[in-house]
Amino acid sequence: MIKLYTSLILLFFSLSLSAQVLVQDANLEGGIDYVWTADTEYLIDGYVYLESGATLTIEPGTVIKGKAIPSNPNEASTLIITKGAKIIAEGTANNPIIFTGELDDLTTTTELTAADNQTWGGLIILGNSIVGEDGGEDVIEGIPSDEERIKYGGNDPADDSGVLKYVSIRHGGAVLGADNEINGLTLGGVGNGTTIDYIEVFANKDDGIEFFGGTVNVTHAVVAFCGDDSYDFDESYNGFVQYALSLQGEASGQGDNAIEYDGTEEADGDPNESGRIYNGTFIGAGPNSENPKSNGFILKKAGNAQVWNSIFVDQKNYVYDFFDASEPAIATNIVYNNTGDILIGTQPTTYSIENVDPQISISRFPDNKLNPVPSSGSPALSGASAASEAGVDVTTYIGAFENDNWAKGWTALDEYGYFVAETSVSDIQDDVLASAQLFPNPVQDQISLQFELESAVKLTFSVYDITGRKIQQSLTNENFTEGKHNIQLDASMLSQGSYILLMESPKGLVATNRFIK
Repeated sequence: MIKLYTSLILLFFSLSLSAQVLVQDANLEGGIDYVWTADTEYLIDGYVYLESGATLTIEPGTVIKGKAIPSNPNEASTLIITKGAKIIAEGTANNPIIFTGELDDLTTTTELTAADNQTWGGLIILGNSIVGEDGGEDVIEGIPSDEERIKYGGNDPADDSGVLKYVSIRHGGAVLGADNEINGLTLGGVGNGTTIDYIEVFANKDDGIEFFGGTVNVTHAVVAFCGDDSYDFDESYNGFVQYALSLQGEASGQGDNAIEYDGTEEADGDPNESGRIYNGTFIGAGPNSENPKSNGFILKKAGNAQVWNSIFVDQKNYVYDFFDASEPAIATNIVYNNTGDILIGTQPTTYSIENVDPQISISRFPDNKLNPVPSSGSPALSGASAASEAGVDVTTYIGAFENDNWAKGWTALDEYGYFVAETSVSDIQDDVLASAQLFPNPVQDQISLQFELESAVKLTFSVYDITGRKIQQSLTNENFTEGKHNIQLDASMLSQGSYILLMESPKGLVATNRFIK
C-alpha cells in the first residue's frame, strides 16, 4: 500500500509545491546546455528561442507553462527550438512532461476543460530536413516572418532535433491575428534523427500537430478537441505516423479534418513525397453534433499520402476527399457511422475499405466512457495489411489499439476522466481482484463501485485527498464473497477536488481508484 500510494501522492504534491522560474528569450543562448528539473515550474514569457548549438534537457515530471499575458503583448508565450538546437524532453508513463498555460491549476482537472484553449502559444521545433518549398527553406507560421530564427528546412533528412517522449501539450493556440494561430506542436523541416513517441495535444485552438515538410517519424500520438485539423501535413512531408488517435468535440470549433495533407509548394512540383499513416483511430464529432466541420481525410495540392490499417468513425461529413490528389493509397481501412459521403473525388487504385462497426466505446465527455480499444470479437482485431517500411511495426489489427490503451496514465484525456476507468491492482493481492470500475466520474453525492473478486475477502474503503490526508475511513468494512459486487459509497461531505479511493484487505492494498468531486 505504502509504495503504490506514496508514488501518487508525491506526483501531485510535487506539482503543487514547485518553485517557479520566469523564462524569457534572453535566458536561453546558443551553444549552451540547459537542464530544467521537475522541482521547478518554468513560465515561458513571450517568444523564447533555443538557439543553434544549445541543448535543453527537461526531466520527467517537469511542468512548463506559458504566460497568459506576455511582457510583449504582441507575442504569444511559445517555446521555439531553432535549427541546430536540440530539446531532450523524455518523460515517462508515470511522470509525463506537461506543457500548458499559466491558468492551468494542475492540482485539479476542473479548472480548465476541453473547451479552454488560447491560454498560451505552443511548442515549435525547426530542423534542417527537406521541405517542398522553393529554395528548400521557409519561415514557420504563427510568428512574424521578419524574425531570422524561425527559418527551417535544408538537405539533411537524418537531422536530429532531440527527443519528445511522454509529453502532453495542453490548452494552447494563442491567436495573434486573423488566421494567425499557433499549433499545439509545430514541426518545421524536422529530420528522422529526431524521436517523437507518446505525444499528446489537448484542447488547442488551431491544429493539433502540424508538419511542414521534413522526415520525422511520430509514434503513439494523441490529439483531442483541437479547433482545426488534428494532423496537418504540408510541403511534401516524407515520414510516417504510426499509432495515432484523434477525437473531435461535438461543439463548433472542436475539430475539422482528422487528417489534412498537402503536397509540395515547389513551382516545379519536385519533391512531392508520399507521407504515410499507419494504425490510426480517428473519431469524429458524431452524426448529430453541432460541429459542422467534422471530416476524415482531405488530400489536396497534388498530395499522394497513404493511410494504412486505420479506423474512421463518426465523421459528420465526408470520410475521404481527394479533390486535388496525385495517387493516394487507402489500404485496409474501416469506416463506420459517417453521415456524409465516404469518398469525394476519384477512387484511387489502392482503395480497400470495410464499412463495419469496429466496436469501440465513444464519449466526448469526462464520464469515463471513452475506450478506443476494440472489444473482443471486433473486426478491427484482424485482417490488417502487412507494412513493408523499415521502422514500422507489422500489426495484425486495424486502428491504433489492440488489447491495451497505451494513452492511459500520461495524457490529459486520461487525467480529465475521459477514458474508461481502470483499477491499479497491487502486487500484494493480485489474486483477489478481477476487475473494478468507479462511476460516475466526476461523482456527485454517491460513489458507485462495481468490482469482481476472485476469492472471498474482507474489504475496507478509504478516501484520501491529493496531499495524502485521509478524509474518510471505513466507508464500509465487511466480508465480500467471490464474484461481482455493486456498492454505493457516500461522498456528500467531500468538497470539490481530486481524491483517491483505496480498497484494502487485512493483508494490504487491493486497488486504488482516482476520482473527482
